[in-house]
Amino acid sequence: MRTKAFARATLTQSKQSTVPPKFRYLPQNLQALGRDMFFAYYVSDFSHTWDFLYSYQDSRVAPEHLSLGIDAVSLAFLSHQVSSPTAREMGRKKYVEALRKINQAVQDPESASKLSTFEGALLLDLFEKIMVPSAEAEVSRHAHVEGALALVKLRGVSSFREGSEMRALLGLSLNATICALSTGSAIPEEVREIRRHATQFVDTSYPKWRLSDCILEVTDLPAEVRNRTSTAKERIARSVTLDQKLDTIALEAGHAWSYERKFVSGHDQRVLVPTGFFPLYDVYPNRMITQMWNVLRITRIQLCEEIIETCGTLDDEESKAQSERAKVVIVEMIREICASVPQMTNCEFAAKHKLPVGSAPGSSHTHTMSHILDVYILIFSLYVVAWSRNCPPSARDWTIGQLEHIAEHFGIKEAAVILSYLREQESMKRVDPWYVYSLLGYFGLCSVAST
Repeated sequence: MRTKAFARATLTQSKQSTVPPKFRYLPQNLQALGRDMFFAYYVSDFSHTWDFLYSYQDSRVAPEHLSLGIDAVSLAFLSHQVSSPTAREMGRKKYVEALRKINQAVQDPESASKLSTFEGALLLDLFEKIMVPSAEAEVSRHAHVEGALALVKLRGVSSFREGSEMRALLGLSLNATICALSTGSAIPEEVREIRRHATQFVDTSYPKWRLSDCILEVTDLPAEVRNRTSTAKERIARSVTLDQKLDTIALEAGHAWSYERKFVSGHDQRVLVPTGFFPLYDVYPNRMITQMWNVLRITRIQLCEEIIETCGTLDDEESKAQSERAKVVIVEMIREICASVPQMTNCEFAAKHKLPVGSAPGSSHTHTMSHILDVYILIFSLYVVAWSRNCPPSARDWTIGQLEHIAEHFGIKEAAVILSYLREQESMKRVDPWYVYSLLGYFGLCSVAST
């Protein structure tokens, strides 16, 4: 079902695209089809971090290593969407060629300092995330991020200016942050330098910037725990402070992150909500704002889980009070994440406007690529909901059902992988969320980087 759905989706124009897709090639030309799909659906629709690639869209004038990198990533994207072994193998060959060209470029100080060399390194990292989004690629993925950071240092952070250059640079800072989260390492100083430089070009009062600033602070917590540089009470206090910062960001988001809450009849089965929760769902202006809110919520859930676990090692009234407060926050964040789901997944009601023109709710239908991407961004948040030890059982059951629906109805294989990890958790083996994030590769938090 997945292959057929995506093959048909490639012929459906994405309404959210700033550059409407124009497919001019027969499907047998996998390279051309892959490029068209990648630019139309990923660069134009999903992640504007990559809009610097428009300058290199014409392979006749692009530097060879960048053209090869775009070919490799495009074939990887196509392979991921339609499960094409041929596209996958072609992509790997292009990747090897691109890697060889990049390695040659970095040997020469002049070519190593070029912007295109840095951009080529970003493409290699994206290829790894698409093709091997798991621990198998841990070493190479981190190596590409570290290599790109080294190229930034060589060029000088100050050489990156506003626009697409800055979006690419902030995309790298996000990738480096995720690497730190997945390994429990402290944030590299280069990331902080990038963000200090970026303050000249971005609105630092915007909630997305404030959220990413807070995530940097959260990322340093595991390193502190591992290195035993703080006491239990200090860790609790730090986590509480960060959670309160996130709460303030949410309260002050205002119009920039507004969304509409829809209340429905308690007997209306078209909107799926966990038993005991208010019968409602939320409608957000776009995918990015949905994702930003849920990133904030899953970060609060993880902070509060840490608060509860650490408070359990202490025996005083203040710690008990902090633990109880954290449990309330977790339940509220879970409710809000669950309320964000039907707008994307409920094709019979809340998401029926996302179906291709002419589709009838309740009947067999396909989904546009843009709709698939809308659904994809929910998977990690749903994992964190079900992963939480303090998730109400009814909410966990509903979340499992949603992941099953995403895997079966939308044909998104990563949802099935996530379900397998949640089932392992039932036997007391909890899998860290940031390891699971690595399985989702290139869609997990990508919008956070856009300026």
